This record gives sequence, structure tokens and C-alpha cells, in this order.
Amino acid sequence: MAEKKKFPQPPDFLLGPFEALERFNSAVESFQNAIAIIDQNLSSIDKMTGQIDKRFSLPTPQAGVPVAKPKPHEHISFEGQSELDYCLECAVKHSQTAKVKMREALQRAEAGSPSDTGVLEKVRGVVEELVGMEDDTATVKNDKVSTLNSLSRSLRKYIYGAKAEVGGASLKDLREIKGLLNKLVGAVYTVRESEECIGCTVESVCGGNVECVRFVEERIRGVKDPEAIRKVLVEARDRYGRG
Repeated sequence: MAEKKKFPQPPDFLLGPFEALERFNSAVESFQNAIAIIDQNLSSIDKMTGQIDKRFSLPTPQAGVPVAKPKPHEHISFEGQSELDYCLECAVKHSQTAKVKMREALQRAEAGSPSDTGVLEKVRGVVEELVGMEDDTATVKNDKVSTLNSLSRSLRKYIYGAKAEVGGASLKDLREIKGLLNKLVGAVYTVRESEECIGCTVESVCGGNVECVRFVEERIRGVKDPEAIRKVLVEARDRYGRG
């Protein structure tokens, strides 16, 4: 067998570059080995993920087998609650939460600075609640609820313009925002009282409208449940435009 020729010894002035090339080749080989190890680990992770998916994945619907469907209005708080009432419940929750967070933000600002981290955190929480209220009050068609939607949006834009959530507001600005939030909460309860027809009577709803009176009397005859009577009055008010 012919003897394998050896690579000739490079001249002295090339020893440096050749050594660098050898180190580079060695580094490339180490990198390739590392990639191979990573590929093996990824393969193991893929297998493990597949096993987890099999354990926790939802069963595939079978032909002829009925699939459970979500019940309508599962999001409501209690049986018989209307979409409008649920919308107002959410408006109360968001506005009241925003009011509490703004009160805490102002307390922290008065004790420190309007640009303190704790203040910004609370103000951003207020904005989050206002965004939630905007979303929830856009789910029903009702003029009074639409007004609440506009109020919450306007207040959110006011906070943005005052730069309150990034430390650009003064104490005066924060107090103004707190006052506006108090008014927003009051507006929410005013709308709720109006829509719930709290304290409504046949006289207050119908006035002298004979058709309205007849409508109410026919539907509450023999009814003793106050809630059922209230709903009839609400319907009459909405139908005949009083209250």
C-alpha cells in the first residue's frame, strides 16, 4: 500500500495562520457536536410533549355521538337575569373597582409623588377597569347604557391626555380624575335604578295612558311575586315610553 503523503510543513511565516485555521476547524467540530446534542434533546422533548398531549387532549368527537354544547347565557349571575341587567352588573363592578383604585392612587400620590411606581400601578389599573366597562357596555342596545359607554371612554381618554398613567399628572389632575370616577359610579347606579324601575307603580309608569294601565293589569292579575310585577312594569314603561 502506498504510504499516505504527509502535508508539507508550512513555512515559518504561515505557522500562525495555519494554527488559527486548525483552531477554527476544531471550534466548528465542537459546534456541530453541540448541535447534535441539542437535536437529541429536542427529539426527547417532542416525544414527551406528545405523551402529555395524549394524556390531556380533549376526546375527538365520534360520529353519531352528541357533543355537549354550552348552555345559552351561561355567563349570567343568576337564573332569570336579563342581558341588560348583567351588563349593568358588570358596569357596577368595573366602575366601583376603578373608583377604589383611584382613591388608593391619590392617597399614595399625596403621601409621595404622582409619579411614584405605586401610583402609576393603580392608575393603570383604573384604565384597565374602564376598558372592561367599555367592552361590557357595548354588548346591549340601550341608549342609557350607551351613555355609560361614552362616559367611560371619555374618562379613559382624559386620563391618557393627563398622562396620569405614566407619571405626567399633577395632584390636581389626580383629584379631578377621582371626582370624575365618583360621577361615573353615580351615573351607573342612576341607570340601574331607572332600568330596574325601582319604586315604579302603575301610576308612575302609565300616567293617564289607558292602554298602558290595561296592559299592566292584565299581566299582574293574580300575580303576587313582587319581582314578576316589577318586570311587567319595566316592560310597560319601555313599551309606552314613561318612567
